Amino acid sequence: MKNLIILTILFLLFNCNKNTSKENIELKDVLNEKQTNEYVPYKDDKFDFNDKALKENLNNAIYKGDTLAYNRACKQYAINGRYKEFLYYAIVMAEKNNYGNAYWDISNILSAEEDSPLFDKYKSKYGNYSILKAYELGQRGAKSSMNYVYTEKGKPIPSSSSVYCSEKASSKNGR
Repeated sequence: MKNLIILTILFLLFNCNKNTSKENIELKDVLNEKQTNEYVPYKDDKFDFNDKALKENLNNAIYKGDTLAYNRACKQYAINGRYKEFLYYAIVMAEKNNYGNAYWDISNILSAEEDSPLFDKYKSKYGNYSILKAYELGQRGAKSSMNYVYTEKGKPIPSSSSVYCSEKASSKNGR
């Protein structure tokens, strides 16, 4: 019995060392990969809106529904600190192509920080609609957020259309 325990411990230690060496090799491979400037911030902090690859990605995303091109363009804007300026393209991609990640980006761009004094006054109805729409389309981040905000607190998750329907009903009653 004692020998079995010692053998098990030695076996586990040997396997643990083997896994870390594999991780080190994989990390070295990633570090040695050729770097591209696709997602590198511009050196002079000036964002090139006339970049041909960026324009091509945006056109492919909006006109052809290319989700990979959309994600590349979104990353390029975000890495260069221009995420809020990407709102127009996110709205067009979401509305035209019914793309869940675009709705998720809209909700992130329009959301205020919860601890901000502006949070209650400037919550965006379109941002709320967008996160609910992203949830309905199965976007993982939206599912996680809705689970935290509603399900864990025992509240039912509203539909995206209910955000605007409730606004219209309250404005008719106020007249």
